[in-house]
Amino acid sequence: MNPETGPSPRRETGVERQARIAWEAAGIAKARASAAAGRVVSSEAVDAWIDSLDTENELWPPRSGR
Repeated sequence: MNPETGPSPRRETGVERQARIAWEAAGIAKARASAAAGRVVSSEAVDAWIDSLDTENELWPPRSGR
């Protein structure tokens, strides 16, 4: 244990790694299908939302409208 950073993280097992990779792959496939179906948000809308954070006129997070 490093007193500055705390306990060392536990290494994942081979089975845990395979499960994590499968979970990540499923999420990527879902995101790609969503984008292919047109469910996207413009970078301009995201930028405007980010710029509004912590101001008096905070915007709602942008949505794709679908």
